[in-house]
Amino acid sequence: MRVLSVLLTALLALFVAVTPAFAGFIEGDTDDPVTPAPAVSRPDTPSCKVTLADRFPSNAPDRSNQLFSGTLTPPPACPGPWAKVVLDQTITVQGRQYDRFGDLKIGDTEVYWGTTEEPSGEGRRAITYKFDKDLTNYSALLRTPQPFRGGIINYQTDVYTGNYLQTVTLTYYQADRKHPAPEVPDHVAGFASQEATPAQGTVHFPLKDLPRNIVRASLEVTLEGGACDEQWFDDVPDEVSAKYPSAGLCGHGPFREATAALDGTPVAGVHTFPHIYSGGIVPTLWRPLVAIDTFSMRPETVDVTPFVGRLVDGKTHDLSFSVTNIGGNWHVVPTLFLYTDKGLTQTKGELTSSEVVPVAAQKTVVRDISGGVNATVTADRRDVTAGYVDTSAGRVWTRVERTRSYRNSDDVTGNGLVQHVVQTDSGRQTSSATVNGKTQASRHSWSYPITVDTSAAKYVDDQNFELSGAVDMTQRLTDEAGDGRHWRTVGHADEWLNSWGMSARTNGVQTASDGHSRTRFAGTDDLGRPWFHYLASNHGLITANWHL
Repeated sequence: MRVLSVLLTALLALFVAVTPAFAGFIEGDTDDPVTPAPAVSRPDTPSCKVTLADRFPSNAPDRSNQLFSGTLTPPPACPGPWAKVVLDQTITVQGRQYDRFGDLKIGDTEVYWGTTEEPSGEGRRAITYKFDKDLTNYSALLRTPQPFRGGIINYQTDVYTGNYLQTVTLTYYQADRKHPAPEVPDHVAGFASQEATPAQGTVHFPLKDLPRNIVRASLEVTLEGGACDEQWFDDVPDEVSAKYPSAGLCGHGPFREATAALDGTPVAGVHTFPHIYSGGIVPTLWRPLVAIDTFSMRPETVDVTPFVGRLVDGKTHDLSFSVTNIGGNWHVVPTLFLYTDKGLTQTKGELTSSEVVPVAAQKTVVRDISGGVNATVTADRRDVTAGYVDTSAGRVWTRVERTRSYRNSDDVTGNGLVQHVVQTDSGRQTSSATVNGKTQASRHSWSYPITVDTSAAKYVDDQNFELSGAVDMTQRLTDEAGDGRHWRTVGHADEWLNSWGMSARTNGVQTASDGHSRTRFAGTDDLGRPWFHYLASNHGLITANWHL
């Protein structure tokens, strides 16, 4: 379970351990988890499915954790080129369990990272949920046999009995005239995740054996916070946590980012969506409508083409990430996608300009309000990098500008047991590539507003208390293409979720456990087609499910 403070974590852990009914709703079973976002589209072409795991249990009979593994070989009947490659996962779990994280590594590359749904509790029906991910961009990695290893890192005891059964497949869709193979990276440089901690806030990844004829490079980064940074957006400045020591508030303030650097030269400040896992704040918030991107965490993308001139020198380079204000542990999962020149075996280039601050400018203001304090933290950054690469098409000049504007206002009242957090976090990456006087440009904009209310104000002792929480979160993404002056939208996503949940205990007996939520997705699918889907739930059951 994930909650907003150490105190709430302790209370909920005791509540689950002593009261078996806690992990479900008083009213009965919950429906299977669902989300409103569109599934990955599938071309109508011949396809081959390869199974990596078939109802594989996360735990062995002795309760020890186990991962599935093997060798992934391109199916002979679908040798490629592929119009699409899709990862599908189906998870079934029953009993009582915390939320956990899972991954899939193919070769040296993490191709999937996500977290799980908590089951409904002892005596409740098993829940099953499904999700997918487009792996077409990893085609260069998938063309040759590769070892794979993956699964959910789960722990079982006499109390936490849930065992996740995992079915994992890859489906390869052959390309044809109607569904041609898309342009994909020619080389994938991926890594196993590393963990940044307060003792070691910087992690390093070696870049070696890279192609010598790179023309374009894109870096994807997934960031997952844990411990006091699991819900970093409700962390408070140190002076606020010191004011309410018994509340167990996490400090270091709410602003987080990871500064990426190449051989010590700052590349960009990498942000992350405010993910909330299925045990977060109050678990009844997320049954059965989970928070945005819970099952498959979406990475952030940075255009690092201005640095190509350094990457093609045949040397080993250091890619590092330093987490700002780190107060817990952070999994850092990077992947470098490289495009090469089909007409040259060696390209050359240079980084001509780099205006990237190591840490975003931040401002913190703490002031008294009725019943407590307000802490407001703001941060902004504007990074600009530029460079060129000499290719078979001529010298290509690339300029990348990344901006971010962040604000977090947190009303802390009730002796630190009540928080009202309003956070806005938005930005844009604009990339332009010019060759022979012609410019091609792309623009990616994002906005992640979230409002979180949490209360343990009715706490008496560990046998008598009431916990409640509410979350309103949105993820807005827009992708555009043009010549730098005129733009057209090529993709748009606006996903919103509003949820409320509570749990209560009186004289050691669970007396309430409930929640309700609404969510919708409005935008386009991965083919640019309009998609609208609305869902609502109450008492753990789906009450509305319709889409256009």
